[in-house]
Amino acid sequence: MTKRFDINRRDFLASAAASGAFVLGFHVPTSAQAAALDAIQGQPWYRDAMVPEINAWLTIAPDDTVTIRVAQTEQGVGVFTSCPMMVAEELQCDWGKVKAEYASPQRAVVEKAPEWTLKVPGGGDPRIRDGAGEAAPGKNFPGVYRRFDTNSNGSVRESRYYLQMAGAEARERLLLAAAEMWKVPVSELTAKDSVITQVGTGRRTTYGAVAGRAAQLQLPDPSKIKIKGPDQFTLIGTEQKNRDVPLKVTGKAVYGIDVTLPGMLHAAVKACPVFGGKLKSYDFSAIKDRPGVHSAVAVAGKGAREHDDFGTSGKEYRYAAVAVVADTWWHAKTALDAMPIDWDFGDDATRTSEELFQADLDTLQRPGTIVVEEGNYAEAKAKAAKVVSATYTTPFLAHARMEPGNATAMVTADRVDVWTGDQSPQFGLLRAADEAGVMPEKVFIHTTFLGGGYGGGGGSDQIRQAVAIAKTLNGKPVKVLWTREEDMRLGEKYRPMGIAQFEAALDADGWPLAIKLHNIADQYDRNQRPTGTYNNKVAEGSVRGLDELPYHVPTFFFDVHLKNSHVPVGFRRSSGSAANVFYLESFIDELAHAAGRDSYAYRRELIARNTRFANRADWLKALDLVAEMSGWGSPLPEGWARGISIDDHRHTGKAAISICAHVVTVSMTRAGSLRLERVDVVFDEGFSFVNPLAVRKQIEGQVAWALSDAMWQEITIKDGRTVQGNFDVYRIARMADYPPQVNIRFLKTDNKWIMGVGDEAISQIAPAMAQAIFKVTGKRIRSLPFGKHDLSWA
Repeated sequence: MTKRFDINRRDFLASAAASGAFVLGFHVPTSAQAAALDAIQGQPWYRDAMVPEINAWLTIAPDDTVTIRVAQTEQGVGVFTSCPMMVAEELQCDWGKVKAEYASPQRAVVEKAPEWTLKVPGGGDPRIRDGAGEAAPGKNFPGVYRRFDTNSNGSVRESRYYLQMAGAEARERLLLAAAEMWKVPVSELTAKDSVITQVGTGRRTTYGAVAGRAAQLQLPDPSKIKIKGPDQFTLIGTEQKNRDVPLKVTGKAVYGIDVTLPGMLHAAVKACPVFGGKLKSYDFSAIKDRPGVHSAVAVAGKGAREHDDFGTSGKEYRYAAVAVVADTWWHAKTALDAMPIDWDFGDDATRTSEELFQADLDTLQRPGTIVVEEGNYAEAKAKAAKVVSATYTTPFLAHARMEPGNATAMVTADRVDVWTGDQSPQFGLLRAADEAGVMPEKVFIHTTFLGGGYGGGGGSDQIRQAVAIAKTLNGKPVKVLWTREEDMRLGEKYRPMGIAQFEAALDADGWPLAIKLHNIADQYDRNQRPTGTYNNKVAEGSVRGLDELPYHVPTFFFDVHLKNSHVPVGFRRSSGSAANVFYLESFIDELAHAAGRDSYAYRRELIARNTRFANRADWLKALDLVAEMSGWGSPLPEGWARGISIDDHRHTGKAAISICAHVVTVSMTRAGSLRLERVDVVFDEGFSFVNPLAVRKQIEGQVAWALSDAMWQEITIKDGRTVQGNFDVYRIARMADYPPQVNIRFLKTDNKWIMGVGDEAISQIAPAMAQAIFKVTGKRIRSLPFGKHDLSWA
């Protein structure tokens, strides 16, 4: 008899790597058990301490193993390395004995932040104080870990102070424990590589030996804790391999999509295909006898808290989706596809991208919200020798993360457990508590690795759906898994579609006397409620990088227009910066051409003239260095050209920036086939990177992301719904598309902590490519993606 073995993708990877099947086992919590999970070797989820816990951020075992808890989510950006590095820098421990695991969102609900994390350090180097100001009290989650979000490039910038303080506080407690044990002053002790030494006598002990005593102590005066500045770092600033990579390349890393629990059911979900539509009815009787089918459950749509009649049960939530629950996901999915569903598509069922674009274009003709008005544009225009105008457009864009939305939930009488990867697990916890109708302290989020987020994976809707379904299952766990199409079409808040209209008045030498700018890319909902945080409720993403021009323009008028669309929009990697830099840098190149000047030289002169621009000197250094790296001005083969672009990813109201300058080199066949041949990058180092190796990896990855955005990606609307649903029509850059050369140089500006490295090298690619395309073809491409245009040339 032939014996059958079932093996999935991770079983195969792990068995190939380790010559044995990968077994994922969980201890399922009961109402009487406090432990969330049994430990699984190498996996990162939070576990209650079994060895001395020095503070909420770290434990130390007798063998000196230090386990550092990380409140940010590992989605490929290296937080499982960079965050522990910041703790270990102050802890003075042996880096080779450091492990990382997730911090507990539940602890962040029930435990207050320690007093020593609430103080911004005073005195000393003012640059350190300024850097810590980004993480000032009150801005982040108020619990013990202070900040849980993995967004806005803030994992280092906004966590650094807390993490350094956590390491320093633990170090001081270890030193105090040794001092009390030896009955000597702390001032006689030093700590290095997890060893405490008494100066003069050479007496030594290890962290593991005194950790138990240290865990019981409190520092007499936490206000005296001091953290290091950049000139004192020994670990921060060194290249360290990412700690999560071995698990990932061997297939052992557990993502939310991999979670399996004993007795687990599976759910497939289908939402109304038109945004804002409703579920009228479904016929479960048509599928109830199919193999493995358990039940069907109506689940509320995004933000659905309006009441409406549903069935015969009186007033209920207005439902916008339905799930089928079965013994396997395939049984659930195929049954859901076969189940008759009646939708109310609402008033937006005929809307198209063309209609939405025209509505935005019409809106631009009306007065907007004035953001900047410096001088009188009409008077400046009257003196112009030449007037240049251009309109640029960018499409809706999806996050298109590799791991489709998923969450596993179990709801019992006194506890809710959720297993998922999420950029904001604390908000996921609050959503789960709200859906389950319990206090937040009864909800436990078990964070897994996350297969991509990019702004679309925070407090995610699948968490709420999984809890809503689990409530109907009498304590059985259920995994919700969206199809790729469901994730891309209905699990998204897209990057907004945008339009920018520029007009510039130039003097006889081609220098701008004045610029007028109208744009529309605001985040605005159907009920006319402004959602932005900038002046007059304008979304910050609409103005960032445009409200303070780096270029010398004596007269500047800028207004923003609010849009009204049924398509949900939100944050996406590089947010408003990607669109705004495309607009501005493309227009500056058009001005350079109108003036008959070189793109690099024209930019340089306009920046040099702008004495009001605080970071002028550093911008010029970056621009000069990237031009030198690329061989700017040297001959290229026919059909080849270079383009240059620069930005600093500045936010309104934030001092931190990350200057990044690009030169791209493209080749183009006469038929219009375009290839990105080379990218030269200068990136702002500020005082110091935490892990320069991770920075290089991030920049290299962002080149691929930016290439996809520039060349192929757009979300279009037809019949009120999203057309693109998978990677066959929403193309991402393949390995063969990646440029053969990506050269990266770091620029030490020595005047700040940088904004971050999460998406700062994305925005410059598209405008630089547009310049190069124009040089070869003579065609100005003012709308993205380039791939939809005729790029042929004669």
